[in-house]
Amino acid sequence: MADWQTGDQGRAALENGRRWVADALYDQEGETVRALRLRRGWSQTRLAEALGTSQSHIARIERGRENLTIATCRKLASVLEIDLNTLNQALERQEAIAAAKQK
Repeated sequence: MADWQTGDQGRAALENGRRWVADALYDQEGETVRALRLRRGWSQTRLAEALGTSQSHIARIERGRENLTIATCRKLASVLEIDLNTLNQALERQEAIAAAKQK
């Protein structure tokens, strides 16, 4: 993957692939942080870099296992170019999905 990320063509192919994954595999979940990220064509690492955090932190957010500060929510909404209400709905949806998986 690292080799693909270095070239423009490879990076574009990976971004298109992530968009396809968002539509094909996560569309039924509705808007979640994962779906929003994938629709931008971004990896967890790319989102982490934009937020100034780690990939593992992004993974915990996407699994609905992280309590976010309002500052993190504001940065996340800004980076994803969504409003805080949309982010809140995405986070609530993720929490519901995580809770359903635990049953």
